[in-house]
Amino acid sequence: MNRWKLSARLAATVAIATAAAAGGAAQKAAEQKAAPAQQSGAPQQSEGAAAAPGGTMGYGVRMGGFFNDQHKQIATRSFQQHFAKAKTCPKDMQREGKTCRALVKGSYWVVGQPVQKAVETFPLPEDVQAKLPPAPQGYEYVRAGEDVLLISKGMRLVVDMIQNAIS
Repeated sequence: MNRWKLSARLAATVAIATAAAAGGAAQKAAEQKAAPAQQSGAPQQSEGAAAAPGGTMGYGVRMGGFFNDQHKQIATRSFQQHFAKAKTCPKDMQREGKTCRALVKGSYWVVGQPVQKAVETFPLPEDVQAKLPPAPQGYEYVRAGEDVLLISKGMRLVVDMIQNAIS
């Protein structure tokens, strides 16, 4: 690897790490700010409600912290209903009984890393996306294989995912 590519990769890695650290620090500050309000009896949102509206609380989305268990159940149920009604499967899937399965098994993406260029992603069906909380500004939902990913629009960085949503 030539010297310029190594320098560019190192600079990109430092930038991503710095952004992630800043997001974590901002989240801690927000939690500490909320703690006195909680002790004083001020109304507090539940843990699930904090992520549900898709709000970013002014500092971004926490890596791996957007989807909760309720979102995962809703996505799985919505995909089951969607594919039970559909007569055909998307081009990267094949029918197995009342559902569709990905032709390629396995995941080639991970939270905190960009989606590889070789990975083909697809928009979520409208009826499935309508049941999930709105994606925060600057992010979008996509389907890759049997997983639902929340990715940043610019870098296509995987922020959170629901594994095996189509099962």
